[in-house]
Amino acid sequence: MPGQRIFVAGASGFVGTCFLRAALAAGHEVDAVTRSKSHAEALRAQGVNAIVGDLLNSEGAWRKALRNADSVVHLAQPQTFGGHLTKARATQYSVLRFDMDRALFAAIDPARTRRIVYVAGTSYYGECGSEICDENAMPLPRGWGPYLAPAIEALPDYIARGLPIVAAFPGWVYGPGSWFAQYVLEPLRDGKPVYGLRGRARYTSPVHVEDCARAILHLTGKGEIGNRYFVVDDAPVPGERLAEIAANALGVTGHGRKLPFILLKLLVGRVIAESLAYESRLSNNRLKSTGFSFNFPTCEQGVPHAVRAWLQKNPAPMVE
Repeated sequence: MPGQRIFVAGASGFVGTCFLRAALAAGHEVDAVTRSKSHAEALRAQGVNAIVGDLLNSEGAWRKALRNADSVVHLAQPQTFGGHLTKARATQYSVLRFDMDRALFAAIDPARTRRIVYVAGTSYYGECGSEICDENAMPLPRGWGPYLAPAIEALPDYIARGLPIVAAFPGWVYGPGSWFAQYVLEPLRDGKPVYGLRGRARYTSPVHVEDCARAILHLTGKGEIGNRYFVVDDAPVPGERLAEIAANALGVTGHGRKLPFILLKLLVGRVIAESLAYESRLSNNRLKSTGFSFNFPTCEQGVPHAVRAWLQKNPAPMVE
């Protein structure tokens, strides 16, 4: 696609960092808003026009850059990663996310901006059972889903007002950071258990962070306005399969520990525990119908790549 001017909210996050690399490598000009001065300096060093600001500050300088955007990528969300994720914290997240969306959308010039790629999450769809589901499935929010729902369910009204919104729904985004490093890679390397939920195997739909970022960039040019797109691998897998592949790639004898729901909830919080308690077998056919192709179409291909990238940044300590 020809070079665009892309405005990114949430550029310093796990997916946002990968998105920036993909967008800059493709020759796009990028404006990004970040709350952190140190993050802004790092972004500028990469060639990004970084603006220090907050979407909830209606007077921010970010609004001027936003109105000149050909495309907008909305990855921003209230801080949630790390710490114990309680229901109260998730509820606060829900309120703040809704307010951030409203502020961002109010500042966009629909006469200039061709597409807004809104990044949500497949937990909004929740339980899909044993069937492969597409984007027309009835949402049954689980885990994070209930807290995403108010913002997602407001999108049709914004589209009716003329905003060119394309919604991306990534599955479990794994890579050399974020939850995958904290809950899988670090415990495996340190000889600690990877925790899961006791009972039958529950399938999930993962996606490598680099493919997720590339798909979001692809949708700025190829996404159909008003449509939703699952950003997931070709093949749903049991949730513990990612840890099994990671253990093999690390060369360790990994050991999982499956807990009953009540104990898992105490360990990681209700929201994450509920995220492990449902089936999510999703189709990426709609995304691929736009011409997108995956570099890592299955986790068997993607997880070893993520492990190697993580080890480069986190080498094992030397034994004397």
